[in-house]
Amino acid sequence: MLRNGVGYAGEDPLVTRAKFFIRDQFLTISTASGEGKHYCYPHFTCAVDTENIRRVFQDCRDIIQRMHLRQYELL
Repeated sequence: MLRNGVGYAGEDPLVTRAKFFIRDQFLTISTASGEGKHYCYPHFTCAVDTENIRRVFQDCRDIIQRMHLRQYELL
């Protein structure tokens, strides 16, 4: 899948539009403070795609590390 609203080959265009609309809503909400303290890592995935699940867990780890570094004023 490519970025910016281009879906999988054969995917219904309405499904693609809906996915990106929901993603954009989460991005808008997560960055609304404008202080740079909130991060959002959107992913389109399913539980059987192990590479995408690995990416999700890596991003979760990054969020937790940033939170702790900020808490102890190292970031």
